[in-house]
Amino acid sequence: MLRIVEVATPRLVISAPQGKSGKTIATLAIELALIKRGLRVQPFKIGPDFIDPTYHTAITHRPCRNLDMYLHGPEKILERFARYAQDADIAVIEGVFGLYDSVDGVSEFGSTSQIAKILKAPVVVVVNAERATTSIAAVLRGLAEFDARTRIRGVVLTNVASERQFKKIARAVEAYCRNVEVVGYIKRSREIAEAFAYRHLGLVPVPERERNLLAVLEKCAKIDVDKVVEIAREAEPLRVLMMQEPEPKHNVSVGLIVGRAFTFYYPELLERCLAYASRVVLVDPEVDAELPQVDLLIIGGGFPEELAEELEKNRPLRYSIKKFAEKGGVIYAECGGLMYLTETILTLRNEEYEMCGIFNAYTVMLSRPVGHGYVYAEVIADCPPFRKGILLRGHEFHHSKIILRDSEVKLCLRLLRGRGIGDGRDGLLKWRTYAQYMHVHPDTYDVVRVLIMNVLSNKCQDK
Repeated sequence: MLRIVEVATPRLVISAPQGKSGKTIATLAIELALIKRGLRVQPFKIGPDFIDPTYHTAITHRPCRNLDMYLHGPEKILERFARYAQDADIAVIEGVFGLYDSVDGVSEFGSTSQIAKILKAPVVVVVNAERATTSIAAVLRGLAEFDARTRIRGVVLTNVASERQFKKIARAVEAYCRNVEVVGYIKRSREIAEAFAYRHLGLVPVPERERNLLAVLEKCAKIDVDKVVEIAREAEPLRVLMMQEPEPKHNVSVGLIVGRAFTFYYPELLERCLAYASRVVLVDPEVDAELPQVDLLIIGGGFPEELAEELEKNRPLRYSIKKFAEKGGVIYAECGGLMYLTETILTLRNEEYEMCGIFNAYTVMLSRPVGHGYVYAEVIADCPPFRKGILLRGHEFHHSKIILRDSEVKLCLRLLRGRGIGDGRDGLLKWRTYAQYMHVHPDTYDVVRVLIMNVLSNKCQDK
């Protein structure tokens, strides 16, 4: 069913001249300030990121949604924004990389600027103020004049050494940058640096953290909430064509491997499991000793290499998962899930840990990225989630490689873009277990629905 809705939710996009400028920290500080004002804040993240959204969800208590030009396209971006922002008081959208950084480096395709224009949203720029004053105004003016259709209306300064430095920059912005408000700053702080330390794929996911992020932000961030709200209200209303296709529940039990090691799930995947399946069970691979009675097992991405010792200790669960696969149970795994299904993981510390051993293969961690970016793939063999001939869009981000020695395995994907397992291939199939490095977004391809239909088909054939 199609319907047109008008969305007037105030909104703003948070961007920066380049990555690692403190964009996520500034976005969280803005969200926290808005929450403390009593507003319902809907967070969004531009790009296919899994990690930053865990922070936004922790602050706002609403699932952070991804908006991605390559994966979704303009119509789906508008639909997704309308669906999730229409009941919020304000939407905060964290950008990706620098404001104008695009997929091809020349056009605007995939850039934060492009999505800001699609959403008709004003932009607040985050600028690293370390050892600078008036030059900040020059950076802002250059960004604003590069594309006048991108409405830069505010700036948040990070790495600010003192109130004196902040006031100098504020005077320079007022003098040289018309229509740009200084809406806040983040103090230079060891606490901020430690609380938001980077690991090899970015920030450490919230489920692995122990520090009180709220206390750190409240101590080190100063945000003018009134100015933020005023800028967000400048966003123009959107008229959006939305599609509603209710899906009936099916008599299928779905298990999801979660916990600290496997956090790379889009919220839509869990929501579709709950919508389509009669029963959904969450399994913690550090705690649960046995796989419950399920028809379908899904293992998302994450950091199994960081918790490999704990995963190895839970031998009963690993044995249970392998037995489920051997008996023909349907398993779907992405990236970290693929690693978990190999025989062992060799860490950067040269420590080797046993995993499930469904695939006769080894996972080796490397210090540099092996696959990083968008993926475009052709399905060359039928498998539980895909049919031969389908073209898929997804993304990958891994520092590991798979050394495959399994003669029973079939490779199901030919990559037109991306690295995958290697030699232009991805997607391992053995029995009814399928695993790939590529991550697939449910609003790009409804993998949950297809997997459930596959399980129902298997049930009919087995009778």
